[in-house]
Amino acid sequence: MKRSIYILLILFLLMLGSCGSDNGFTPPNKEAQDLVDEGWEKFGYKGYQNALLKFEEAIEKDETFTDAYNGAAWACARIPRLQNAANYFSQCLNIDNNYVDAHAGLAFVYNAQKSYANSNTAATTALNKDPDWAFSHDVTVDYKDLQLLMAVNYYALGDLNSSLMKVKILNPLFNADVTSFEGKQALANEIERLGGSI
Repeated sequence: MKRSIYILLILFLLMLGSCGSDNGFTPPNKEAQDLVDEGWEKFGYKGYQNALLKFEEAIEKDETFTDAYNGAAWACARIPRLQNAANYFSQCLNIDNNYVDAHAGLAFVYNAQKSYANSNTAATTALNKDPDWAFSHDVTVDYKDLQLLMAVNYYALGDLNSSLMKVKILNPLFNADVTSFEGKQALANEIERLGGSI
């Protein structure tokens, strides 16, 4: 009899131990801001998929949190899921049309989608709102990249004079006769060179 009680007691304790691995600890319910902070931390380590999950969780908590949409968009852009990125940037701007990071991010996404005119519009809006814009979550991305992006867009659209003007903002010493084949090639080469140096 004692042995069967002992076995039952062990089984009961084993069952209790397998009910959960949290030892009775329930993690605190995180606020949207905490989730966004975690998302940007993961973004900083190039964990874009994990960052996206945090940003989307924050959106579920607070559908008006602009930086959650902005973060989700930048993460999607880096994965890349371009249409999702464009949608998140648009949702961010529907809440706050002055959100410069979203305008800038949208410019990059539109360029990647070969929507060059829309890319120029978004880049121009970002630069009009903040001529010295820099992306606070990636110091390698700033207003110079937007100027170069516009040079690429104008070149793709066949507006070589506007492309040249944007290049000259980044390199005032550069010049080319864009009406000639050699000038067009020189402009393309300079755009490529700038892309590796800014």
